[in-house]
Amino acid sequence: MGERLRLADVEHVLTDELVPLITDSFDNLVTVAVAEATNGYLPQRTRRLLRKAEWRLDWQDALLCACGELQVAVERMRYTRDPRLEPTEHRLRRVRNRAHEAGVLAKKLRSNDFNNSAERKSGTNSHLTALGWLRKAFPGEYAELLQQERARRNVRDKVESPSFRNVHEQIKYACEQGEITAPHTPEAEALLGADDAAVRLAAADDAKDQEERNMALRHPLMLGRWENALRELGERTAERARVETPHGLGTLPDDFYALPMEEAMAVLNARRFLAAIQQRRLEYKRYVRQITQALRERGRESPHAIASAEAKAAAGQLLIEGHPSEYAYVRAVLRPHETHDGFLPGSLVTSPQRAEIKRRVLAALADGTWKQPAASEAYGVG
Repeated sequence: MGERLRLADVEHVLTDELVPLITDSFDNLVTVAVAEATNGYLPQRTRRLLRKAEWRLDWQDALLCACGELQVAVERMRYTRDPRLEPTEHRLRRVRNRAHEAGVLAKKLRSNDFNNSAERKSGTNSHLTALGWLRKAFPGEYAELLQQERARRNVRDKVESPSFRNVHEQIKYACEQGEITAPHTPEAEALLGADDAAVRLAAADDAKDQEERNMALRHPLMLGRWENALRELGERTAERARVETPHGLGTLPDDFYALPMEEAMAVLNARRFLAAIQQRRLEYKRYVRQITQALRERGRESPHAIASAEAKAAAGQLLIEGHPSEYAYVRAVLRPHETHDGFLPGSLVTSPQRAEIKRRVLAALADGTWKQPAASEAYGVG
């Protein structure tokens, strides 16, 4: 398993030396995450490392795991009147603060991915927006130009993918089409053919051992059943853990601290297990996001997609050359809304104001009123 870090050692380990330790061991990552949250003497390079895009989600996972462990530890110490209660409560507060920060940064990472996507960028690009509206104004002409450009590049119509009821059907289809490759290990094959009870048992064992990872559960074709197993385990554990919902530990009821020792320990063990389940559910969601993002990227990078995009761009340019005045009119309408030359604010992309501007522009292009000098002035900000 490799070297196990102790909390007190983290500040003395060089950041470069930490990388392989936290790469190979989730326990070590949890230790470093807790140290970073509670120890003011950690090197700044270590703090920056955890916040890097490639570590941010793993850091969040580790903090969530630590929060669950520490909360149950606090509850156990409070029940047993352990003198270490106060410093442990302080540590829990610091780790919770870091978990909140990690959640904000993880959300920012997803937001950046969305804002950097081709779909989002096309919505904030004035040229692409104007071209899109021009295509709507002259659909027949654009369709003919596009067909010509596709024929010139020998781009055939691609068979449409079927509609999917959920993301797991999409992943299964991608595996069948060879878009996703996953190792066919004996463990994965056995779990793929197992019944729900066996999958649930595997998911429970996986959650109990936070250090290890059952990679068979993380096989693309197993993700849906893993999610179901985690959900069922959470629902079954909620009552024993004295929680209202399996999605959070919440606060123990006051009567807990009057329970006999054996009964109280059973409740605390159930809460610790539920915290582990919650961490695994977060991990499951991350696996699904990574797969769907990879599918989108591969779809855009396929030879057919590239040739189709080139044909579409060429047809769009020919449409602009055929209607230069109309294109200039649309750009003039958009210009007052630009944050800088050629770019629209992200807030405008999905706003009702954009939809109204588009409706009026298309109406003006349809009835010819766009030629009137006052037409563009009607679309100013305000």
